[in-house]
Amino acid sequence: MQETEVDSGRVWRNIAIVTVLLVLLVGPSFGPVPIWLGQRLPIEGAVLALLASFWIGFPIIIAVILRLSGMTLRELLSYVGLGAPSRPLANIAGAVLGLAWGFLFLTSIFQFDPDANITQITGLRILAALIAAGGALLEDIITRGYLMNKMNEIQVPVWIQVVLPAVIFAFYHTIWGFNVFSFIFSVVYGLMLGGLYVWGKRSLTPVVLGHSLAVLISEPFSTMLIFLAAGM
Repeated sequence: MQETEVDSGRVWRNIAIVTVLLVLLVGPSFGPVPIWLGQRLPIEGAVLALLASFWIGFPIIIAVILRLSGMTLRELLSYVGLGAPSRPLANIAGAVLGLAWGFLFLTSIFQFDPDANITQITGLRILAALIAAGGALLEDIITRGYLMNKMNEIQVPVWIQVVLPAVIFAFYHTIWGFNVFSFIFSVVYGLMLGGLYVWGKRSLTPVVLGHSLAVLISEPFSTMLIFLAAGM
């Protein structure tokens, strides 16, 4: 079971451990991993392989979190607010964000591939969307649910609870191939997801709508952007 007495030093140590693991296990999927895959596989295979790589990193980190916290998986999911009641307006805002972000990513493909058919539904698209949406959920369990609630346990101001995970989110998304625009873009998105988490009474529902819905709409094209932007 989760410990009842909260040691702030231990909390910050755990946050640091999770951050390092995100950088080392997930960060390469936004840098050297797509470069390596792009040189060896056709774009369709490279996209699926890259999306699958997130299902290696995130479960390992969740396993570490379970070890650090002493929680079972069921307790962790409850702790982060998966399925917990949320404010209806927060859910609506999450859905609007997910739709807007998804279509933004979806239409961005045209700057690299003007002939892309974004309306075509294929087996690749369905599979990529499902893999990505599941990966986004695992990511939100870690970056929104766990990190923000650990800080809340030691009474860190709410604005820091929102800002710090957003910066961590942007850091591991860009550190292996740093781009200022991508970093700012990721921070903004992370702030919105963190804000939804707080507004939604620490339920993951509005966050999932804002994140998983976006990748359901935009995959596999948003992952293709990682390859195409690098000229692979």
